[in-house]
Amino acid sequence: MKKNKFLFLFFFLVSASQLFPQNNYDKKYITRIPGPEYEAGWLHKIFFGAHWRDLWITPVQAEVLDLNNFAGGLTPIEKGGGYQTKSLRLKGEDGRIWKFRSINKDPKKVLPPELQESLVGDILQDQISTSNPLAPLIVAPILDSLGILQAKPTL
Repeated sequence: MKKNKFLFLFFFLVSASQLFPQNNYDKKYITRIPGPEYEAGWLHKIFFGAHWRDLWITPVQAEVLDLNNFAGGLTPIEKGGGYQTKSLRLKGEDGRIWKFRSINKDPKKVLPPELQESLVGDILQDQISTSNPLAPLIVAPILDSLGILQAKPTL
C-alpha cells in the first residue's frame, strides 16, 4: 500500500510540475525557425517559387530579451504595425524608446475579409517567402559603410 501511495505522489508531483511550469527562464539565447510554414516540396516550389525558403526554415539563434533589465527595464507603451508587420514600442527607464518588429509578416489584412482565410490568403501569405528574413541584418552594415543613419537591427 505504501508503494502505491508513493507512486501516486510521485506521478502527481511530476504532472503538477508540467501543468505549472516555473517562470525561471535563465537562457541567454534561444533558437527558433523564423517561418516553418514556408517549407515546401518540389512541386510547390515549381508553382510558387523557391525564393528564400531555405532561410525561412533555417534555425536562427537570438538573444533573449530581459524586459526587467534591458535599458534599465522596459515598459510597453504601444502596440503597432502596419498592414503586415506586428510591432511593439517600449520605453526604457532612461526615456529612450525601443521598437521591436516581427520578422514574419501577415499580408492578409490587405485582402477583403472574405478572402483572408481562403486559398487566396494562403497563397499571399506563402509569397512572404520572397523576402529574406534576415535582410535588415545584411543591409545595416552596408548602410553604415555609406554613412547613412539608420536603426541598428538585432535579433
